[in-house]
Amino acid sequence: MNLIDRYVAEVGRRLLLVKGRKDIENELRSTLDDMLEERASKAGTPADEAMQMELLKEYGAPHKVAQTYNPHPYLIGPRIYPFFTFILKIVLAAVAFGLSIALVIQIISQSPMSAAEFLSTVGKGILNIISVGIAVFGNMALVFALIERYAPAADFKMDEDKEWDPAALKKEPEPDEVKIWEPILAIVFTFIALSIFNFNPQLIGIYYLNGDGWQVTPLLSEAFFRWLPLLNVVWVAEIVLNGMLLRSGKWTNGARLFSIGIKLVQVFIIVMLLMGPSILALTPESMASGGITDPDAAGKLNELAHTAIKFALGFAVLGTVVEVIKSLYKMVTQK
Repeated sequence: MNLIDRYVAEVGRRLLLVKGRKDIENELRSTLDDMLEERASKAGTPADEAMQMELLKEYGAPHKVAQTYNPHPYLIGPRIYPFFTFILKIVLAAVAFGLSIALVIQIISQSPMSAAEFLSTVGKGILNIISVGIAVFGNMALVFALIERYAPAADFKMDEDKEWDPAALKKEPEPDEVKIWEPILAIVFTFIALSIFNFNPQLIGIYYLNGDGWQVTPLLSEAFFRWLPLLNVVWVAEIVLNGMLLRSGKWTNGARLFSIGIKLVQVFIIVMLLMGPSILALTPESMASGGITDPDAAGKLNELAHTAIKFALGFAVLGTVVEVIKSLYKMVTQK
């Protein structure tokens, strides 16, 4: 094996996951052979090892040559990395804040507690925050890795890439323009919802400590999870929609129609949840096991929780219908 063959093999080794690696190797070998033949012809001497070494040194190190054939040598590229860190901070802060409030409520509801129980509760609460944070980080890394592959950073609407013109100050804001962080944030939270409801439903519950250790009372009933397959379809459609918005940078009539279709399915699901059995699995008995020993108080809280969830579902239907009307209005007025 001569130096060119070794060089091509070294470049190919760095392109194991790149589609068409063999074609790239053949093309590179042909290019180098032609260049070597041209040099030998000009020099009037046969090509030797010294001439090969000179050619390969000028052509570049194998890892640099491999980078020219691999448009995505990194998981999250430098162009979208600032967005990744920005949104990661927001999501982690929101998760930590929410779980901290839940921990404080849990401590208050279980008071009085011994020092050992208090330390155990706080310690496990902190470990829970860390574990959920790690899961969030993994989900976000996956989301941004997919964005890096399928929504190239070159397609992002980056203001800093444009030559600044003072006349732009006179222009009115583009009503259909999409701020880049909006679809990214929507994709991240949708991935988190898919992960929790499908693979970690045990996280959705009321945690309490008794003599047998940590116990959890499920918060959602079977009536909710019966609709989870259709909810998954809606969430995947939301990811696709936000991916389209991320790539185009603006709302189009096609995107609005797609969004309206998603929202109509959401309305159907919410109405079915509202008309069917309660999606809450709470009962006076489960509340009593969680520390509310007064039967009357447990019954009233249970009734209040089930009433509140119905109001929440009703407001969700109203809000979604309003969003559909607004989208239709924008489509009509634009025409």
